Amino acid sequence: MDTKKVLFVDDDANLLQAMQRKMRRKFDFSIAIGPEEALRILREEGPFAVCISDMRMPGMDGVSLLGEIEKTSPDTVKMMLTGNADQHTAVEAINRGHIFRFFSKPCDDDMLEDGIHAAIRQYQLVTAERELIENTLAGSIKVLTDVLAQLNPTIFGRAMRVKAWCDAVATEISYPHPWELGLAALLAPIGLVSLPPDLLARLSQDKPLQPLERDIIKRTPEVGRQLIANIPRLEHVGQMVYFQNRNFDGTGFPSEGPVGTDIPLGARVLRILNDLGQLTDREAPAVQHFDELHHNPHRYDPVLFEKLANKLGVIDESYDATVYPDGEEKDIFLKELRIRDFLLTDIETKAGQILLAHGHYISDVQLQRLRVFQELHKFHEPIRIRRGGTKPK
Repeated sequence: MDTKKVLFVDDDANLLQAMQRKMRRKFDFSIAIGPEEALRILREEGPFAVCISDMRMPGMDGVSLLGEIEKTSPDTVKMMLTGNADQHTAVEAINRGHIFRFFSKPCDDDMLEDGIHAAIRQYQLVTAERELIENTLAGSIKVLTDVLAQLNPTIFGRAMRVKAWCDAVATEISYPHPWELGLAALLAPIGLVSLPPDLLARLSQDKPLQPLERDIIKRTPEVGRQLIANIPRLEHVGQMVYFQNRNFDGTGFPSEGPVGTDIPLGARVLRILNDLGQLTDREAPAVQHFDELHHNPHRYDPVLFEKLANKLGVIDESYDATVYPDGEEKDIFLKELRIRDFLLTDIETKAGQILLAHGHYISDVQLQRLRVFQELHKFHEPIRIRRGGTKPK
């Protein structure tokens, strides 16, 4: 039996039961009586490789149903059963790109079975190609951000922390492509590479800026979008980066653009989590940090803010102490540092250069670079790290 999940939708209960008896030994076959039940099953039991829908159903026809599935589950391969009178509509739907194949009713069982097998092969092809591209992009951008984190540990190290938060909330907010949200978090500060080194240094140290310098910084999201535009398949990521500083009420920058929920969802997430990252270098932010963000409610989507606070906020009665339920905090010398150690203090040269900022995990690239620097510079030691354990729930 093919283990890929197939959903069959019709408003005829007898037809559904008969179809399930025929197909359940050959496929992981589910049925739905009407469009509403189909959408519920897709939401609660998905993903499905294939969805087959009747054309004429009360409330919502097959074309509309498969169009809704296209929005929420774009990888699902969609097919339709039609009567002769519906074929013009079905052909039009195929031309719009929603439907892989359609069958006339009544449909021969063998023909339908062959069509399902073809649809499953199409699903495997699409998902395998997407996963390959996504993994390649994610790996390449991870290398890029590791390098940038060496240039400015504070700003680009913060982006890695925001990325971890995005990964944690993607399911909670039903984000359709979590990998895009994670990449947007990593690439959010990419436009800052256009800043003069002295301005970037003052920005990372939260030093006061002159009006002209603030104007220059306001142009960095457009620089980021232009850089990302050179990478295939990252159009949505570029939009998130461009609008990450636009407030929910339409203020902020860029000065022109969407307002409220018309701002891309990913950009609204970054607006909250980037500000959160400036308040705390903790792996798990405290509820009190979200309370501080409430001083500027005009910046944030209130519904989204509540979801992120409930998902990420950890109750910390002391507020000033970073306490984790598992893992061991210890003072170590640099030669003892390992990959995946979590920095609780900066790694700083005796000359005052911060090589790696506290608040994120050590990667293999960072550890290799540190070993090279140890041969050339003297560092403040020991440093404090947390090793082992798990993130708090």
